[in-house]
Amino acid sequence: MSISESEDITFFDMAVAICPDCGTPVAESGWYGIDMESDVECYECGNVFNMKKHAADRATLSVVLSKNGKIKRLGVKDKIDLEDE
Repeated sequence: MSISESEDITFFDMAVAICPDCGTPVAESGWYGIDMESDVECYECGNVFNMKKHAADRATLSVVLSKNGKIKRLGVKDKIDLEDE
């Protein structure tokens, strides 16, 4: 999908969870963290926890790229209701 002659657009499913030990927000791919119910490691304190159990938010990001694949802009395309997960 192209948005101009010099740009392309792609999308990224992202989830955010809060580390239950230190409260640091951790971002991960939505399919990995929520759909696969994967454990992740907090980059701040090193605690390993289940992403889905501590999920705070999920969204589809729009990623605008230059024709050579360099990221130009990011935006939120859709918010995903975690209550439906």
